[in-house]
Amino acid sequence: MKNFIELMVKKPVGVCMGIVALVILGVISLTRLPVDFLPDIERPYITVRTSYDNAGPEEVEKSVTRLIESAVSSVNNVKSVTSSSKEGESKVTIEFNWGSDLTSATADIREALDRIRKNLPDDADSPTVYKFSTDNIPVMEISFYGTENLSALYNLVDNNVLNKIEQVGGVAMADIKGGLKSQIKVDIDMNRLQAYGLDINVIVRTLGEENQNLAGGETYEGVYKYILRTTGEFKTIDDIGTVVVALKNNNTPIRLRELAHIYEGYDDKMDIIKVNGTAAISISINKESGANMVAVSKAVKKQLEKLNLPEGIKYEILFNNADTVNKSISGVLDTAWQGGLFAVIILMIYLWNFRTVSIIAISIPMSIIITFTIMYFMGVTLNIISLAGLVLGIGMMVDNSIVVLENIFFYRNNGYGKYSSAIEGTFTVSLAILASTLTTIAVFLPFLFVQGQTGQMFRDLCITVTVSMIASLGVALTIVPMLGARLITGKKSKRLAKFENFFNKYFHSKVNFVYNKILTYSVNHKNRVLIPTLSVVFAIIIIGLIFIGKEGFPVSDEGQFRASITMPVGTRKEQTKSFVERMGKDIEEAIGEDLKRIQTRVRYGSSANKGEIRVQLRDKSEGRKLSTSKYMGLSRKKLSVYPAKISLKLITSTKIMGNSSSDGIDIDIVGEDLDRGIDLAEKILVALEDVEGLKDVRLRRDDSNPELNISINRDLASKMGLNMKTVASSIKTGFGGTTATRMTPDGSLHTDLDVQVQLNQRDRINIDDIKRMLIPTSFGIVPISSIADIKKTFGPTAIDRKDDSRIITITASGEGRAMDRIMADVQSAINSKVFIPSGFSINYSGDYEDMQDAFAQLLQAIILALVLVYAVMATQFESYIAPFVIALAIPFGFAGSILLLLITGQTLSVYSGIGIIVLIGVVVNNGIVLIDYMNQLMHEKKINGDKAALIAGPRRLRPVLMTSLTTILGLLPMALASGEGNEMYKPLSIALLGGLTVSTIFTLVIVPTVYAAIRNRIPLKDYKAKDEASVENKANIEDALGDIGE
Repeated sequence: MKNFIELMVKKPVGVCMGIVALVILGVISLTRLPVDFLPDIERPYITVRTSYDNAGPEEVEKSVTRLIESAVSSVNNVKSVTSSSKEGESKVTIEFNWGSDLTSATADIREALDRIRKNLPDDADSPTVYKFSTDNIPVMEISFYGTENLSALYNLVDNNVLNKIEQVGGVAMADIKGGLKSQIKVDIDMNRLQAYGLDINVIVRTLGEENQNLAGGETYEGVYKYILRTTGEFKTIDDIGTVVVALKNNNTPIRLRELAHIYEGYDDKMDIIKVNGTAAISISINKESGANMVAVSKAVKKQLEKLNLPEGIKYEILFNNADTVNKSISGVLDTAWQGGLFAVIILMIYLWNFRTVSIIAISIPMSIIITFTIMYFMGVTLNIISLAGLVLGIGMMVDNSIVVLENIFFYRNNGYGKYSSAIEGTFTVSLAILASTLTTIAVFLPFLFVQGQTGQMFRDLCITVTVSMIASLGVALTIVPMLGARLITGKKSKRLAKFENFFNKYFHSKVNFVYNKILTYSVNHKNRVLIPTLSVVFAIIIIGLIFIGKEGFPVSDEGQFRASITMPVGTRKEQTKSFVERMGKDIEEAIGEDLKRIQTRVRYGSSANKGEIRVQLRDKSEGRKLSTSKYMGLSRKKLSVYPAKISLKLITSTKIMGNSSSDGIDIDIVGEDLDRGIDLAEKILVALEDVEGLKDVRLRRDDSNPELNISINRDLASKMGLNMKTVASSIKTGFGGTTATRMTPDGSLHTDLDVQVQLNQRDRINIDDIKRMLIPTSFGIVPISSIADIKKTFGPTAIDRKDDSRIITITASGEGRAMDRIMADVQSAINSKVFIPSGFSINYSGDYEDMQDAFAQLLQAIILALVLVYAVMATQFESYIAPFVIALAIPFGFAGSILLLLITGQTLSVYSGIGIIVLIGVVVNNGIVLIDYMNQLMHEKKINGDKAALIAGPRRLRPVLMTSLTTILGLLPMALASGEGNEMYKPLSIALLGGLTVSTIFTLVIVPTVYAAIRNRIPLKDYKAKDEASVENKANIEDALGDIGE
């Protein structure tokens, strides 16, 4: 090591060229690093969706969902299988063990589905497999408005805007929502259809067969070759009307126009969207995997600026995650330069030498540049987590350089030359700073073993801190001694002398005096100091853990929330629209001038009773008065008068950490009997009414759906030449509509319009229309009522299952209290007020389950970090005792963290837990420096532990305070930050700040006191003396043997 340091000191040109190369690499790497809000998290979930049009939830469950569940359950590494069967759709979600190869798992799932495909209903679509990724989440949404003609607006966006956005580099998909999509309507008159004895599905098949252009080979005439082409595609609506669907008895053709009204209308299956009360169409945009979100956003904005929109048509960006990324990263970078500035100020106060401070100041950007280079080659993105790691490391980056420079100063002031002081000063502390760096890095190694989203989320933080610490160690052993040999002169600046004298007189000397007094008393009265102090510390930890609130992943306040509205089942789309618009106005009144934008959305079809209001508030930087949660509370109070189930939920980029489908607290009622399960759920809802902090408590499923159950008499239908599929298909086409084909009318702005076949509106108004619908049979046409029993029933809107059992889920959100306290009251209320009948059980899931899993992982990480840090220290000191003494700083750090978290109103969360784990590796560094110097003194000066403590404490006070204060003040801007994304790194920095502050104060006293007490009883082993004695003893034995031989 000494030869290496000497080489660095005496080869300045080579070191400078290395610096230039690293700077160039770092700058290039920085410009190429992808920018994102969060790391790409691959949650181990695969979803299988299957459409089964017009089938009820129970039929979907029986014919589709259970078959798929059975098939996928046999795939390797499956942890659990959940499903939801709704009208016309089956959704099965497979959760795998963390760490599973999802690419291989996806292939296994598809193979399992292929085996059961023949067992699925013929009219069910093929199952589609989706793999979760953060790239599946839209990163941008744009609204277009300015005209009441929503059909023209839809065509404009669909034909002239959508393709241009999809052409932008980095855009994976753009999807249109809202508006009026044109469609060719073929409304069949039931009376005429029955008069001709036709089946409505004959019309569907005929349109599909007639609307074709087919190649017919080729032929020749003379020297010319002709391609044969049969043209039959529809060009006009009249072409559709002329299609012959049957022949009369006299062979006269029956054309479609004789029994149908054919016209260009609109697709009923479109959402109704309004932005600030104006009808609009929106485009949601997904980026490609690995694409730079900020770059994609800029490119999309440029493309929008190039649009040549008609007069009056405007666009507005509803949300843009790149803005959140920019604001969050800007906030982190602000804390970075502020923390760096604080560190430099502390160094200036202690060193009063511009040259020396400049050496340390250079070490920060050099370490960061090296870190950027390694991040690029390791595939780490620039995101709020990786940047938080860099900020976290800024205060610690200078620690190694401070220790080295301070020691070089010491040697220079004691008569060493500029080269020898640089070499000896660096070499004598090289093992100490190596050990302290390794202890810091060691606490991040457990995250390699932490499974789940906690491990994935903080992988980037671990990499950036680890790399930055290794880089700072490299800088301290290479660049710092090289510069120190040339810039440290030992001369003091005359201009700064008065400031230095003032500081020494009124601060440093007084601190030294007080510290000496306290340390002397502690060393001389060990029992009086140690027993009460340690008792108080452990009491603080235990009591603090009891009183501090606990939660999993605190969400960030990004100024947005969503109100999900569910009207009573059966509510028509127009009624839902009216209610949603009124609710939107009430929310506007509740929020007032802090409202920036409000978007309403009403769904269609079986979800026509559902709506959504998306609210965007002014930014914090624009002077918003209240937090988003407070405005949610005001809005909730306003909306409580409506006859609807309303759930308000924060919209946040961090919601992917945790159960994104959960409102926070999920209570699963497990049992096969749905009716009894609903009764039990109603009792639980009543029991939870008085739980403080529990909001939006509701059943996740809707109320029972009114159904018309058409039960076909199979025997009778079979005798008439009918089967279930034929009858069901006729009903589906008549009342639900079927797309027969597609066409592009001549001269139309529309492209590729659906041709929708359906009974006209007046023939599908009520139940009697179903009963009188005629079905052609081999014996003539018969009404459905003659071959089927038609009953009114109420069926579930959805059937949820988990691990082969039906579940009914009560979901709720927490507000104003920590998750663990709310859950304790929830469980108490259910246990004391609700009787759980046999055949049923209660499970708690959602974010609460995620919190428990995350804390279990963090506890494992803490234990492993303690073991690794101990191992590093034991190896350095070649002692089992010294690491235990140094580790006394850890409980002081824990106590400081918990105290400051309580004082600042923070909870014990995954983020603050990460800070506590990092603390383990940081707080021991001061102890390492003290114990290392005490060992040197006891070994070289042959003094006891008490004397070594009283010499080592004051001697190392200066570097300990310098390194601690630079780290503490480097964290201060992060702890005080109020910008977007601060909810993630603020708890982490507060935990570190409190722990470092308390542990630094007590480490300087308690660690040397305890170590002195131990070394007074168990003196330090002198291996060198033992070796010399052993050699001398061996020589004496040989001499004695020689004398005997003679």
